[in-house]
Amino acid sequence: MNKKIKKNGIRKETKQPMNILVNLEAQKGVYSNVALIHHTKNEFIMDFLLQFGGEAQLVSRIILSPAHMASLQKAINQNIEKHKNEYGDHKP
Repeated sequence: MNKKIKKNGIRKETKQPMNILVNLEAQKGVYSNVALIHHTKNEFIMDFLLQFGGEAQLVSRIILSPAHMASLQKAINQNIEKHKNEYGDHKP
């Protein structure tokens, strides 16, 4: 969780640890080999599918505001760069 602190008229964000409670089902995670992204004016919808043969099953749907989607995009890009630096370039 970020906390904004105003000091000398300047806002500074500080990161504070967050306790996250995770149930056993969520800890297992789900596998997805297809992702679809849709959007409306006010939200982004990410559908994660498991495709096998000619069929696909929706395994998870995430709905985000445009601001949260932009934050997610930034975090994904940073993590891809870290992964490339550690394990080498990704080939599609």
